[in-house]
Amino acid sequence: MAITQISRIQHRRGLKESLPQLAAGELGFAVDTQELFIGNGSITDGAPETGNTKIITEDDNILTIANTYTFRGNTDSPIVTGVDTNNAVVRTLQKKLDDFANVKDFGAKGDGSTDDTDAINSAIKNIQTVESTGKQRRRLYFPGGTYIVNGPILIFPFTNILGDGMRSTTIKQNDSTEECVFRTCDDKGNTSANIGSDGGTIPQAISIENIQFQQSSDNHIAILDACQDTHFLNVQFSGSFTAQGGATNSKACVDIRGTTANTSKHIHFQHCVFEKSERGVMSDFDIQDIVIQGCEFKTLHRGVNLAETSDGSTANKITGPTGVMIANCIFDGIDVEGVFIHDAGGNPAGNIVAGTSFRNVGKNSDDSAERPSINFEHGNNFAYGNFFHRSDTLSNFAGSIYHEGPVEEATTLNNNTSGFVDVLNNATGSPVQFDNQRENQVQFHYTITRSTGSSTKKRIGVITAVSIDANMVFTDDFTENADSGIVFQVTTAGVLQYDSTNDTTATLKYRILRYV
Repeated sequence: MAITQISRIQHRRGLKESLPQLAAGELGFAVDTQELFIGNGSITDGAPETGNTKIITEDDNILTIANTYTFRGNTDSPIVTGVDTNNAVVRTLQKKLDDFANVKDFGAKGDGSTDDTDAINSAIKNIQTVESTGKQRRRLYFPGGTYIVNGPILIFPFTNILGDGMRSTTIKQNDSTEECVFRTCDDKGNTSANIGSDGGTIPQAISIENIQFQQSSDNHIAILDACQDTHFLNVQFSGSFTAQGGATNSKACVDIRGTTANTSKHIHFQHCVFEKSERGVMSDFDIQDIVIQGCEFKTLHRGVNLAETSDGSTANKITGPTGVMIANCIFDGIDVEGVFIHDAGGNPAGNIVAGTSFRNVGKNSDDSAERPSINFEHGNNFAYGNFFHRSDTLSNFAGSIYHEGPVEEATTLNNNTSGFVDVLNNATGSPVQFDNQRENQVQFHYTITRSTGSSTKKRIGVITAVSIDANMVFTDDFTENADSGIVFQVTTAGVLQYDSTNDTTATLKYRILRYV
C-alpha cells in the first residue's frame, strides 16, 4: 500500500519569560499569555531593529485604551480632571464620540446625487426627541458637501446644526413641487397651524450655523412657523430667481409665520446672505422682535417685505410685524424697495432700519428712481443713519417714515448778504430743500460758528418746518453766546435761505431729520 506522509509546521512554544530571540520570520507562541510573536531578523537582513514583534491575537483587547480615555490637552504635565491627579475622570471612546453627532452616522452621503432626505430627517428627529432625559441633545454636524433632499427638512425644537461654512456645506432642495427646503415643527412633528397641538413643544432654542440652503425652484427656502428664540449665524439662503422686474410669485428666502396661540419672536439673523428669490425676508403675521444684523441682501425683487396682508382683523395678522430691526446690512441689486412696510389695515410699528447701505436699489438697473429704497406706508417706523448710492436723495424714502440723516460737511454762510440767499449743500452745491409735498415735518439741527479775531460767536439751534397745504411753516429755536447776525427762512417751495449782517463769514454744520 502507498505511504502517506504528513508534514507539520513547527514553531517555538513555551512560557513568555522563556521566549528567545526568534529567527527572521520564525514564530513563537507564549502558551501562558496566549500571545504570538514573530522574529524581526537581523539589521543586516534589512530589519529596522532586532527583537520580536507581537502579533495581534483574538485575546488582545485593542480597545482597552478606549475605556480609559482621560483628557490631557496639549501638555505633558498632569491635568486635574477629577478631585486630584490620582483620581482622573475616565470615559469610554463611545461616550467621547457621541458628544458630537455627524449626519453621516445616520446614512447621509452629501455627494451631490444621493437623496439624503430621510437620513437628515432621521438624524434631527432622533437626536432631539429620542434621548430619554431630554437634556442630552447634541449638535448635528454636516461635513462639507452637497446634501440633496426631495422633501422638506423638519427642524424640531432645540435643533443645533453646524456645517463647514456656507460655501462648503449645502442642503439643496431638488423637488420643484416642495414648498420649501426646511420648516420648523413641534416635538411631535406637527407643522403650520397644528404646531403645539396634543401638548407638543413649539419650535424654540434652534441654532443653525455655517451652512447654505439652496432652492432649485421659485419656492420658499425656509418657513419659520411659531418659532421662538432661534439663531442663524453665517447661513446663506439661495434661490433660483434670476429675472429682474415684475416678479409676482410671493416666495421668499425666509417666510416668518405664526399661529393663534404661538407668535414667532426673538429670531436673530447674523452675517447671513439672502439671494436669488423674489423676497429676502417676508412676514404678514404678528411677529415680534426680529433682528437682522450684518446681513447681505442681493439679486432680489424686494429685500424685506412686511405686513402686506396684515389687515387688522384676520387672526394672526392683526398688527403685523413689530420690533423688526434691520441694522448694519447691505442691499445690492434689488429691483424695487429694499425695505417695504405696508399698511393694509394693521399696525406694523416700531420697526427700525439703521446703519444700512442701499446700492442699486429700486432703479431697475438705471438711475430713474422708479421705487424708493425704503417705503413705510404706516407711521411709527424709523430709519437712522443709512447710506444710499442714489443721486436723487429724496426718492430714497416714501410713506410715513422718520429718517435721521448724517451730519453734513460744513458749508459757508457768506458775510453781509444784504438779502436772503439759498443755503447750499457743500457736497452737491445744490440748495438745501425740504419736500413740502411729501415731508410732513422736517427738523434742521444746526451749529453756526462766526469768528472775529479771538472772539467766537456760536449758535446752536433747531429749525422745525411743517408742511401745511403744500406750504412750509417753520420755527427757529436756538441758543447763542452772542448775536451771530444770521436769520433763516423757508420759502413756500421749501428752500432754506439765510440773511447775514456785516461781520465775518460763518460756518454751518447741520443734520436733517425728515418725517415723510
